[in-house]
This record gives sequence, structure tokens and C-alpha cells, in this order.
Amino acid sequence: MTISKLVNELTNTGAKMGVENISALEAGGMKAAHTAEGKLAATYAAMYASGIRPTDYLSHKNRESTATAEAYAERGNIAAMICYTKAERAQLSAKLPKDATAEEKAERKQLQDRKTELLKTIRRGLITQDKINNPEAYATGAADRKEAIEKLGIAIDTAEKIMQGEGLPEWFDAPEAVAVIKAFRKKYRVPTKQTVDIDSII
Repeated sequence: MTISKLVNELTNTGAKMGVENISALEAGGMKAAHTAEGKLAATYAAMYASGIRPTDYLSHKNRESTATAEAYAERGNIAAMICYTKAERAQLSAKLPKDATAEEKAERKQLQDRKTELLKTIRRGLITQDKINNPEAYATGAADRKEAIEKLGIAIDTAEKIMQGEGLPEWFDAPEAVAVIKAFRKKYRVPTKQTVDIDSII
């Protein structure tokens, strides 16, 4: 299966889930991760190439997270939609009685953990892709360098968006500036949250 065909399949699957704060491709990838359909490495590669990062799967309250509160909540909702039957979702929405037995509490936790494990599995898959694309960031003692390069990537993404918008003076050659900044990013392998050409990096 080609990358383009895989992307179309994941996107079509995810589009049926009514997502608003994450992409249809990501939702489709989440379902593929749950059902272990096809080659998961290719699925994670497609998700990563579209701009999805392992830090998107950290709570938005985490300092290292790149997720918005809305996107993080929707990932949880989509994971629940994928992992649970309608009956199980109804069961989870009801509070356990105060006199619930230890067995009932254990069963509830096991059910809740199913969604958590899916999200963790996806994050691990994206971490693997991040290691492939940014091996230097995972070298011993590279934590500070990784944080710095991520900050640089965010700054460059912001600069590029400004250049592609309106409000700059007439003398400013925005197309040339964007081309320069893209060349800089490519030369120095600066990570980006922008959507990239999947077939060019897989």
C-alpha cells in the first residue's frame, strides 16, 4: 500500500467520527492503532508526517505538551469511541455505588485503562517516529538540546505564518523570505508542526 493510499484510508475512516479539534487522519490512525490494522509503522509515519507529535498525547496541563485543551479532550473522546461498546460507555458514565466490591472496582479500572493504554500505545509509536526523524535529540545528554530545537521550530513556524499573512510593509518580499526560512529549516533539520509532504520524507 502506498503512503498516499494509506493516508486516504485513515482520513476517510476518521472523517466518520465527527472530529473537530484533531484531524480526521489522526482519528483514523488512532482506530488503526487499536485494531492493529495494516502496518502500524506506516500509520505512525503518516501521522507524524502530517504534524502529529508524541507531545500532542501529553496532557495539556503538562509543561512539555503541545496539545490544546480541546484537542487533548477530543483525543480522549475518540479513543473511548474506538475502545468501548455503547454499553460499556454507558457503564463508565455511571458512578460506582459507594458499596461497590473490590472486584467491581477492579473491573471498572480495567475498563478505564483500556482507553489509557490506547493513547499510550499511540504516543509510543509517535516517539519511535520522532527518534527516526530526530535521532540527535535522543542522544545521551540531549534533553536541553531537544528543548531548544523544539523552541526554535515553534519560532520558525510562527515566523512563517506571519510572513504568509497580511500587514507586512510593501518593501518586504514575503515569498522570498518564506523560501529562505524553509531552506533554513531543511538544512538544519529544525522540527515543525506545519503539514509536510509525506511522500518526500517516508
